[in-house]
Amino acid sequence: MARLRLKTMGLLMALAIVGIACTRPTPSTSTGTDCRTITHDLGETEVCGQPQKVVTIGPNLLELLLALEVQPIAHAEYFPFPTRQFDQPDQQIPYLGKYLTGQPDNVGTAESPSLEAIAKLKPDLILADSIKNKDEYELLSKIAPTLLFDYSGARSAWQTDLKALGQALQKPEKATAVTAESQRQVAKLKQDLQPIVAKDPKVLLLLSEQLSQGVRLETANSACGALLEDVGFQVVVPAALSQSQEPSHVISLESLTNLDMDWILIEGFSSQNLDKTSNPEEQQIKAIKTEWSENAIAQSLPPSQAGKVYFTPVYLCHALLGPIGTEIFLKDLHQQLDSSALQTTNGLARYEP
Repeated sequence: MARLRLKTMGLLMALAIVGIACTRPTPSTSTGTDCRTITHDLGETEVCGQPQKVVTIGPNLLELLLALEVQPIAHAEYFPFPTRQFDQPDQQIPYLGKYLTGQPDNVGTAESPSLEAIAKLKPDLILADSIKNKDEYELLSKIAPTLLFDYSGARSAWQTDLKALGQALQKPEKATAVTAESQRQVAKLKQDLQPIVAKDPKVLLLLSEQLSQGVRLETANSACGALLEDVGFQVVVPAALSQSQEPSHVISLESLTNLDMDWILIEGFSSQNLDKTSNPEEQQIKAIKTEWSENAIAQSLPPSQAGKVYFTPVYLCHALLGPIGTEIFLKDLHQQLDSSALQTTNGLARYEP
């Protein structure tokens, strides 16, 4: 009951601040003849002028914005941080922080954005997640034009979302160029990976925080699974699940001993706060790497004995599914699987362009 009262109070405060925000003058960049109707996951939204003050709620939206070479004034990350600003974005925002040229305001987390903080900034455009932020859509739309996208899952539609965002930001040519360049990069990386695919085609794709908490087997219907198959690998699943359309299934370690696989890729994550972690990518895989090395069943698997078990933060396959994340994931994967790199790396390296 107390939590319900607090939530209600928070919504009332947000409504009050949103009311104030809605009285702001129309940005000078907006004119009656310079408006576009943008289609997004929750309908259509009119965007006028060229938005200068953009807020991103979630790394997937930040990725699309940065791909268009636009900087946000504020951002809500997956992980909570205590500071009002991302004053060290390259350390605080995994993978994408190095592309930020300023210090955007911290407006909460992707699942619980601060509507009050966003309203005070008086943005021109808000980008949010159509699954995580669906309930806040109405209030966000009262603050500024809001576009909601979701490109999670296999063979995601980030290209369509990027095209819509390019229209909203008056950068349609840039959106087209980014999509074409991403396709070129994937084709090149697929070619680079072909010798490895020919030698070790069968990959077991797992997701876990700690083995004691369970393991999920990801299929070709997951984001990472689809990408692996796109470049030529075969994602291994038990025969009983071969017809499943689900992206993942809970599975026991014991059942893995019956599968035919050449190598294993484990997506690790940590539910601990990362506000004091200088390397959030490494923190995400630290626990599962330790447990895997100490588990008798895990170590009995042929890939473990052959030194062909690799780790990647779940962040890449479940947060950054657009052009930047795809390139990072495939380049890191190539580095890990390249036999010349096996002696010097242990887990997917942080990509530096």
